Amino acid sequence: MHWAPLVLVILVVLAGLGLAWRDLHRRPLPLRISILHGLGGIAAIVLLILLDTHFPQNRALLSATVLLLLTATGGLLLFGFRAARQPLPGLVVALHGVFALAALGLVIFGYLRS
Repeated sequence: MHWAPLVLVILVVLAGLGLAWRDLHRRPLPLRISILHGLGGIAAIVLLILLDTHFPQNRALLSATVLLLLTATGGLLLFGFRAARQPLPGLVVALHGVFALAALGLVIFGYLRS
């Protein structure tokens, strides 16, 4: 199985943890990192969709893809707040992170099962 989707999901989650840490400590969030985080998330979803077409029986990977799509929706909401120069709602940040970590767990589980 190709390792690029797993590595990319891990990198995107780590970047997200860094962004959440900065937001929690009221430090400015670098726009470039936010954009790279979002683009990396989109790329990871595309790679997972391609992987899903090769391994349609792997329910963990399929579930991770769906969960990452939901996570991306929350990320777009957060980016909207950011573009409007409004403070990020803590609940949305927390849910975005929880969904991302759950999706990462499913990706890892899906890789272990193949």
